[in-house]
Amino acid sequence: MNADEAVRRITEVIRRKHLALATERTYCAWLRRYCDFLKGLPLHLPSEHKLERFLTALAGKNVASTTQNQAFNAIVFFYKEALGAELKNVQALRARRPAQIRHAPTPAETRLLLKTIQSDAAFATSLAVRLLYGCGLRVTEPLNLRIKDVNLEAAQLTIRAAKGGKDRVVAIPCSTLEDLREQLQAAQAVWRRDQQDQVPVALPHQLARKYPAAQFDRHWAWLFPANKTCLDPRTGKIVRWRLHEAQVQRAVRTACQKAGLFILPHELRHAYATHCLNRGDNPRAIQNAMGHQSLETTMGYLHAEALSVESPLDTV
Repeated sequence: MNADEAVRRITEVIRRKHLALATERTYCAWLRRYCDFLKGLPLHLPSEHKLERFLTALAGKNVASTTQNQAFNAIVFFYKEALGAELKNVQALRARRPAQIRHAPTPAETRLLLKTIQSDAAFATSLAVRLLYGCGLRVTEPLNLRIKDVNLEAAQLTIRAAKGGKDRVVAIPCSTLEDLREQLQAAQAVWRRDQQDQVPVALPHQLARKYPAAQFDRHWAWLFPANKTCLDPRTGKIVRWRLHEAQVQRAVRTACQKAGLFILPHELRHAYATHCLNRGDNPRAIQNAMGHQSLETTMGYLHAEALSVESPLDTV
């Protein structure tokens, strides 16, 4: 089987399972690299041994453990879901993922970053960044919000199909309520223009085929719509997409350079958990707000216990 046929098969399975476009692109890229690697291997080798050699070669290049695991998951998915051949007992040289302390900016650093972004970045981008910290969201989660997911009366946002395909509800910070109201008005203005031009909004999975009217419905319009229309990579149609995460990342990077900070967008989510835990908020509530499957993951942000140990040097 050549690389093009392999990619076609895995793409069909990914779309049938309604996996994210980012997952499709990542898995297809790894599958092409794997197919290129196989050209230098004997044909008679079992599939398990081929994958072992591929992963060992990656480990030899000193790539991160997360990169190796991503490659492993992509190739195993291809064999199991696209070929119906589940791999067993894959023994390869793979790096262990280290137990690292998550870096979280201090409250003062966070305030400086948000203040800088508010003064320099576009309104929608600035609001999205504030929600990352204010609600403990992943970078794409505020950007994936639709108008129907915002409930200003109850002061809550519904985060849909987040990591693991799970939905959850988070509280809207009081300081962002009026800004969200303004952003809703801007989003509805974009939707009205698209109505006149008959530009549909991009919908998940096959909803546009099942419910054709939904792609023109106000409730499905993006809260953070992109400034321009684009070509849907899966359907090939012109649609309205949402604000791209690269704009959020660029705004944070620019603000950090100006303020003399080094903060990644995802670290604002770390800051949310760390600051809430350090002020004594309920860990279970924080777990639910962040969408963690395990409480242990949430408690990994709490470093105050270790810092409370008095050094014996100070008591000698």
